[in-house]
Formats: sequence, C-alpha cells, structure tokens
Amino acid sequence: MHAHFCFFIFNQSASVASQEFYSFSRPGYAILPFMQQTSPHKPIIAKENTAVKYLRSLFDSKTRKKERAFLIEGTKIVEDALRDDLNVAMVVATPDLVRHHGKGILKQAESRSVKILWISRQLMDAISESKTPQPVMAVARMKQFSGDDLLDNNAGLIIIAHQLQDPGNLGSIIRTAEAVGASGVAITSNTVDPFNAKTIRASMGSILRLPLVHIGDGAAFIKASRQKKFQTVATMVTGKQTHFEVDLTKPSVVVLGQEGAGLPQDISTDIDLFVRIPMSENIDSLNVSVAAAVVLYEAMRQRFYK
Repeated sequence: MHAHFCFFIFNQSASVASQEFYSFSRPGYAILPFMQQTSPHKPIIAKENTAVKYLRSLFDSKTRKKERAFLIEGTKIVEDALRDDLNVAMVVATPDLVRHHGKGILKQAESRSVKILWISRQLMDAISESKTPQPVMAVARMKQFSGDDLLDNNAGLIIIAHQLQDPGNLGSIIRTAEAVGASGVAITSNTVDPFNAKTIRASMGSILRLPLVHIGDGAAFIKASRQKKFQTVATMVTGKQTHFEVDLTKPSVVVLGQEGAGLPQDISTDIDLFVRIPMSENIDSLNVSVAAAVVLYEAMRQRFYK
C-alpha cells in the first residue's frame, strides 16, 4: 500500500471540520494534516496521490493566486525560510535529504511544527521544474501587502515593475531591492508572475522577505505616490541628467518598464525625473535588472555612504 496524505480544513470559528482540501489562505481556517505517516523509509511513490497532484498544481499561476501559496525548491532557500519563520506550510523531501546535509532542515521543521511529506526521488524529478532537482522543496504561503504599506514605509524607496516579461529579470530586481533596503516592489498588470519558479530562483530567497504588491493601475499608484511627496524616477537614454546628478535621498519611486517598449504614455506623463545612465557610445541600453541595480545602488550610496 502507498502512504496517503490529505488535509482536513478546520473552521476555527465554527469548530466544525469539513473536507475541503488544501486551502492555505482562507481567513479563519487552519490546516490540520491527517495522514498515514510518511517517512524516508516509506515515501509516497504514486503520481496519483492527492498531495502530489496538489504540489504539481502550484506550478499553475491561477492555482497559486487562488491558494495564495507557491513552491520553493532547494536546500538553502528551504532551510532559510524555516529558520526565519517565513510562512512555510509544508516541507516536501526525498529520502536523499537525510544524506545531503538535510539535518538542519529536519531540525528547523520540527522546531516550527512544520510537517514533512516524504516522496520518492522519481516523484521529485517529475514534480520539480529544475533541471537538477534537489531533495527538498516546500509550500510557502504568500504574504499580503497593500500599496499603502509601501508608501508608508520609512525606507522611502519603491520599485515599480511595469509589464516586465522576463522572470529572471524580475527575480534579480526583487533581490536587488532587498539588498538596498527598499520598501518593496509594486507589480503592475501584465507583468510576469513573481511566484513562478524562475523568478523565485533569481530572487535567491528575497521574494520570501521583501513586500510585493500587485497594483492593477500603475498610473493611479504613481499619482498616489506623488501625492505623498514621492518623486518618480525612470531611466531614459536621452535623459538630461545622469543618475549621479539627481537627489535620490528624497522619497523615490523607481519605475521600470520593458527594455524594448519602455513606459506607456499614461505612466510617463507622471514621471518627474528621466535619468540617463552613462555608458560607452557603442552601447545604448542595459538589461532592465542591471539598470535597476545601477540606480538603486546610487540611491543607497547617497543615503548611507556620502
């Protein structure tokens, strides 16, 4: 027999159990695992297992949004998430974890009362989107933030990712934003889903810590930021001032658009400063994540390293 795994959702306010599966985010609900115990010696091997199907469903953006949950893969990111108590709902591991310096993860999961679902290596290979799957992944809950959370943050440095399509670029921007101490990243409609596997890998765990906010109307958010005395900054090859010449110690919103298309009219009309990044005459543009890092680190230098 194969081990079976299911969740019963228990409504804390009504004290009545119901058999709804896997809802990590519904208000008033807590997850109560009820399962035949899995172990390194008795992992799940069936693709048809309910829990395995659920894990695979989290690679779909719509399911992630509905469940407000996503997968993180790899020993380091899972151990860091457990250590820092970053909303890990469940750890998924293969028996190989015990032999791959996995003792830290096992101890952290136990100390946080996070359940471990053991699955076969073959199942992990089938579930994972990585070319070389590691022996552990985890289900993490999305944190909820609002635009006001960013605007009211004392850091006074916000990044808007407007319709960016490359997941690696977005992940790198999220990582850089955390590195410079930004308030967070606001993501407009038609931007790549930040919780897909490539973005998560590129963020190197920053996506678990940095506030991310989905804003439906980028132009409205920019107007709201200006009302709160933020200056809005974007890069442009023909900008009159370089990023070295503007005062980035002021509360600032750095707006990043697609490399080819740039910013649409409804966004660009509310940009206060179009700045130019100096570069040799043979180069007329930078990768958007690189341009973001150049401007954000100049903001950090002006603020902390005068």
